[in-house]
Amino acid sequence: MVTDRRKDLLGVHWGWVVLGASFITLFVNYSIRIGAYPILLPEMIKDLHLTKAQAGLIKSAFAITYLVFAPIMGWLTDRVGGRKVISFFCLFLGGGAFLMGKAESLLASVVFFGIVGLGAAAMWVPCATLTQKWFGTNKRGLALGILNASAGAGFGLMGLFLPMIVIEYNWRFGWFILGIAGLSLFLLDGLLLRDRPEDMGLSPWGGELGEAREKDCPKRAGYLQILKQRQFWIVGISYLLIAYGSYALIDFMVTYGKMELNIPYGVASLFITVAAFTGIPGGILIMILSGYIGTKKSLGLTYVLVALSILFIIFSGKNVLLLIVGVAWFGVLYGGIFPLVAACARDYFPKEITGTVLGLLTIFYGLGTMASPIVTGHLADVTGTFRWSFGVGACVSLLSGFLIGFLKKRKEFEGGED
Repeated sequence: MVTDRRKDLLGVHWGWVVLGASFITLFVNYSIRIGAYPILLPEMIKDLHLTKAQAGLIKSAFAITYLVFAPIMGWLTDRVGGRKVISFFCLFLGGGAFLMGKAESLLASVVFFGIVGLGAAAMWVPCATLTQKWFGTNKRGLALGILNASAGAGFGLMGLFLPMIVIEYNWRFGWFILGIAGLSLFLLDGLLLRDRPEDMGLSPWGGELGEAREKDCPKRAGYLQILKQRQFWIVGISYLLIAYGSYALIDFMVTYGKMELNIPYGVASLFITVAAFTGIPGGILIMILSGYIGTKKSLGLTYVLVALSILFIIFSGKNVLLLIVGVAWFGVLYGGIFPLVAACARDYFPKEITGTVLGLLTIFYGLGTMASPIVTGHLADVTGTFRWSFGVGACVSLLSGFLIGFLKKRKEFEGGED
């Protein structure tokens, strides 16, 4: 393997520097987009006098901007590089979070969390795309598994950290702290991220020098070519369904515990922590499993088991121990969803358009996360319980697993752009 050691950092391959910076970026990103919302939501509902459906509308505003801009971010990543995209849009991620702490009404909350969604749209897809370029073919699963652990670490620690902030100060202070953390990523990513290993005279870590030379043999497919592919729609629709099912639980699990089951706020907040921390080893183990049984089987099995874990939580009633077991089960599986979908983009589509494909797939994810909080909150308002809402999420997740069974290996794309 040919490398220029002068381009390494203290003897460490720069691929690990990129992975580290990406990990920190996604750690803050998921702390804001997943950790903060469900944990601070019960206090926001009380302080701003919101219904559960209105509370869901705030999250849907995030999903709408995420949905609109994620495909653009994937395209931008393939064209101008992940470093510029990630660094610039961290300003929206952090700025929107800071403004959430200033919100005095439903409308303000919707607008500010929409700004967060714009920034978040430039985090996962560009970071996953960038990281995969820095690791060889046989090491990408490991890199994605480590990168995905940032999500669990981010919103998991929020379950421990934010309740203390709320008790000591208020929910607004929690948003302020996360907003400052998001804004600080602009400097970190600008200094450490690099777009391609060959630009630094390096090969991907664990790969050969030839793997880095994608720019020497550009073979791109346009949007129309991607949309014609049957496997794109299967992966996309199943992604929409599992996003709906997963976030039906994630967005409201703390509210469910505190407001419906009358579990103390500090204990209910731990549900997020348990789900997050079990997702860290879960994501790595599921990616290792995928190396043995394949991405398709791993994805289908994960989706079906997510549905069963949600049903287990529903039938656990007020038994806190069983609830924790069910949430841990869910967390292990949830941790594997995103790296498996990223792996699908590499397995079923040309490597030169990974960012574009992931961006397009994120449209489906955005649709699921946009519909889920509104429908879940409305059903809870109408029925007086979250159990029917969670049950719908379980059924939808089960369907997503069955859809994956129809996935087949791709045929090679023909060259040219649309």
